[in-house]
Amino acid sequence: MVNRKVDRRTERTRAALLSAFVELILTRGYEAVGVGDIIRRANVGRSTFYLHYASKDALLKESLERPSSTLAACARGDATAGMLIPLLEHFREQRSLNRVLFDYPVRSMWVKSLAALIERSLAPTPSAARRRLPIPRSLLALTVAEMQVGLITHWLSGALSVKSDLIAEALVLNTRAMLVRSA
Repeated sequence: MVNRKVDRRTERTRAALLSAFVELILTRGYEAVGVGDIIRRANVGRSTFYLHYASKDALLKESLERPSSTLAACARGDATAGMLIPLLEHFREQRSLNRVLFDYPVRSMWVKSLAALIERSLAPTPSAARRRLPIPRSLLALTVAEMQVGLITHWLSGALSVKSDLIAEALVLNTRAMLVRSA
């Protein structure tokens, strides 16, 4: 019984920190937000922050997990274009706020976080383990992550005037094409 209460409190604290963080970086930008700003907005102490997160970067990484996991599903072959459309539409609808995600330094942190998820998806199967890939899995994962985030970035900037369903299809097909040799 006590553990559930602690778990709920922990979840509430983490949610408050995450919400405060996202709100602050979307309005001020990542570089302008410090841990002090986050804890004031979330109404928690500094030690509480560090109990849950090692740094502002760790909080950023967690905030990017949902969109990253959806994109990484393409590398596992678990995603369809239809599954990506809600994420892409959210990005499009919120592009003025979400611009911070597609600018330095957040973009590069996002790509690295996404690449780590993709690399886990590329664990060798018994048959693939016997042959050597032409490039390391880490580089392949980083290349796929850059393609995915880059395609979304260009689309949101207006450089690509196509609908979200076409971008979703391109994400799925390009990811599959880039990974065909690793299967």
